[in-house]
Amino acid sequence: MTEPTNDGSIVAEPSNRFEMSKRATEHRKNGELEKALPLYRELSKDETDSYSAAGLLHCLRKLHLFDEALPLCRRASQKHMLPDWYRKEVIWTLIQGKLNTMDNTAPIQEVVSVAKSILALEPRDYSARWRTVRPVLKTAGAHKKWDIVFEWTEKVTPDELSAEPMKDDRGRDGWCEQALWYNYRIRSMIEVGDKEQAVKLAIEAAKIFPRQAKFFKRLEALAQLRLGRFAEAELLYGKLTSGGRTDWWVLKEYGQALRELGKFQDALAAMSKAALSNGKVEALVSLFSDIGFLCRQTDLKQDARNHLLLSKHVREKHGWTVSQAISVGLTELNQELSGLPGPEDFDRVLAVCQRFWRRTAGAQYDSREPSLKSRAVKRMLKGKLKLGPPERPYCFLHSDARASYFCLKSDLPNGVTDGVTLQFDAMPSFDKKKNQESWKAINVRTM
Repeated sequence: MTEPTNDGSIVAEPSNRFEMSKRATEHRKNGELEKALPLYRELSKDETDSYSAAGLLHCLRKLHLFDEALPLCRRASQKHMLPDWYRKEVIWTLIQGKLNTMDNTAPIQEVVSVAKSILALEPRDYSARWRTVRPVLKTAGAHKKWDIVFEWTEKVTPDELSAEPMKDDRGRDGWCEQALWYNYRIRSMIEVGDKEQAVKLAIEAAKIFPRQAKFFKRLEALAQLRLGRFAEAELLYGKLTSGGRTDWWVLKEYGQALRELGKFQDALAAMSKAALSNGKVEALVSLFSDIGFLCRQTDLKQDARNHLLLSKHVREKHGWTVSQAISVGLTELNQELSGLPGPEDFDRVLAVCQRFWRRTAGAQYDSREPSLKSRAVKRMLKGKLKLGPPERPYCFLHSDARASYFCLKSDLPNGVTDGVTLQFDAMPSFDKKKNQESWKAINVRTM
């Protein structure tokens, strides 16, 4: 018979181990884990009883008592041979009690180390392998460690993964395991693998998973961009951004393709839309410098300085390194714009850049200009100022194409002089005196 000790534990006499094991198994199979747990604790004191050790781990895992379970896993992993059920319990305890507790902020090498220790136990069912591999993919992707992503996508094959959509918190269909594998595999191939193969795999995935087709089309576009096939990339990005809301990073990549094709005004418009699509400036820091360097390339010196300043402010605020290219660019622009001081602090430079984005992105992005939403507007024009008689309230801007644009003097930047070249946008207007259509200069700014 069995008797409780002073500390409440159960002492098993040798003749009663079979009966205790039988009762523990019945409680476990009936879901009465709290009743089975003390029995398994006592039975597992015999280190040769692997069956009871597995039962103990099972109860601890299901009851989320991982502080007690994980040390048992370490001891079990040191044994040379483990019965299948015991090994399976160790694997799932490590997955649920250790690997799943590590979020995207965990050091990637620590996540990899834990996952390797699980795979060393040779899990035989695909579910355990995928549940081990996926946290590595997720964390490595968050840290942009694409070499690790590439390596770990090879530890499972898409054919063994589920094609059933997973449910979100609201019960809606989401991605399936196979689609996630394709996403990680293609993205890593674009960065560290065969980009040609990445294009083919992205096209294949878009057909297999129509619900996620736009994501794979974006990866196809990115692969084409990295291959230097800018025309093909432009076509793909154009379709991705043609309707509805577009993620800012897609707009940024679209702008990069347009820039490489020499379509600088369109590139600035796409990048400005990207900047307006996300309010988290820390996520856009590289975009700001891209806009700044592109403005420099198109001789928009003040706008270039503003965006490089914005990138610098954000980097310094978060303790990030300011690249030499940004520092050198700001030094040169400050010398070239010595008579025009720039914004003094972060809030002011951000406000100036936001105004640039609104007027450059297009009227549909500018809530302050609703009257322009349905009108054709010319963007990023240049013209020489002709002030005319001082008593006249209007003036003209003459472009290199010999076109003339009407402008109110009150819309001019402060301090401009006759003959200076300015940048501006233009909207359709009507000349009552001449009784004909004309163009009015708006958003007039210095270069």
